[in-house]
Amino acid sequence: MNIKEVKIPETAGCYLFKNEKDQIIYVGKSKFLPKRVTSYFQKNHKNQKTERLVTEIRAVDFISTDSENEALVLEEDLIKLYKPKFNIKGKDDKTLHINLVLTKEEWPKLDLYYPKEECDGDTIYQFTSVSVARQVLEIISDLFQIRSCSYNITSEGVEREKFKTCLEWHLGRCGAPCVGGAKKLDYLHQLKMIKDIFTNGAKTTIKTFTKKMKWHSTHLEFEKAGEVKEKIDGVKKILTLIKPTETILRRKRCEELKELLGLKFVPLTIDAIDNSHTAGTGAVSGLVRFVLLKPEKSEYRKFINKSGTGGDDWGSFEELIFRRFKRLIDENKTLPNLLIIDGARAHLNLAVRELNKLGISDKLDIIAISKDDGHKANIIHTLDKDISIRGFKELALISNEVHRFSIEFHRSRRTKDLLNSKKK
Repeated sequence: MNIKEVKIPETAGCYLFKNEKDQIIYVGKSKFLPKRVTSYFQKNHKNQKTERLVTEIRAVDFISTDSENEALVLEEDLIKLYKPKFNIKGKDDKTLHINLVLTKEEWPKLDLYYPKEECDGDTIYQFTSVSVARQVLEIISDLFQIRSCSYNITSEGVEREKFKTCLEWHLGRCGAPCVGGAKKLDYLHQLKMIKDIFTNGAKTTIKTFTKKMKWHSTHLEFEKAGEVKEKIDGVKKILTLIKPTETILRRKRCEELKELLGLKFVPLTIDAIDNSHTAGTGAVSGLVRFVLLKPEKSEYRKFINKSGTGGDDWGSFEELIFRRFKRLIDENKTLPNLLIIDGARAHLNLAVRELNKLGISDKLDIIAISKDDGHKANIIHTLDKDISIRGFKELALISNEVHRFSIEFHRSRRTKDLLNSKKK
């Protein structure tokens, strides 16, 4: 492998060396990836193990992180997942997965269970680290007044005053439903916010807390506003703790997509393109990029088309593909692993022809996604088969996002042109 031809992210993160069978043979981490990765390809090495590793390397993948500490946690999880033959530490780690479970009781509670343990509840999240799971549960106990006791709390038991408050209530970490101190609707709302942290990146939860904080601040209740601010910080800390696990899960999903769609490459980086115009006028195109199935908005691009005038959708795609990939080649920037075209099989064939002209059709996969009468993603067209979009919600999301992005750009251009014409 010629390391000089590899575009290495100038960030902290993990690197995954692969052999000729596309198997991951070594996982490492660094606070600055370019310096660490290029060091492997120097002429002299002090040990035979490194020399042998380098002779087997045929490709490398990267996962960028925000810090070296995050890269360290991610490295440990990647080694546990792939068990690369050149990694010694981490493969023998006996730490088991542990689940965060919401029990099925009249007043549900959160608890940690190992996969083999029996529990009557729904798994909210699966952790790869027991210590991280315990940290997260502790933070949740500080943020939300959810009970942690072993009482079998029922309405009948509360009416009969069967229970007594415990230390958790005195510490403000429980609403005391055991003595009727908590309202059922508020309790269930808190559980909903906790689920939002693990299923939606805490968007709704942070929004709710932010509104509450601003309300207290507006009414000069700064101490209460500060308490809510601490809750927001706590939620963000949970997101930081689970980020490496989220990265692992998204990477595994990318590998599943490769197998399910019959792709040549793991779609770690995905570009999607779409056109938009009004009766052939104001033709524009939009491009979105997703990395590990998450939007990379700094890489979104807008194009004003010349070839798409008069509703020439084919000309717009030809121009867009040529301009986009010619520039990536000229500037030696990272090519996507997968290109998604908005359209049917004919659009897919067009994209293949354009990439053939640039000599890069063998360096990435291409699919097209066609829409139904309601303009929703419907069928995935690969080079040799058609597949229903069902079961591929990530690809449907990407298709909808590029459609939204291109339409919004077209509308803003149309509004601007209209205002300019009125001024004249």
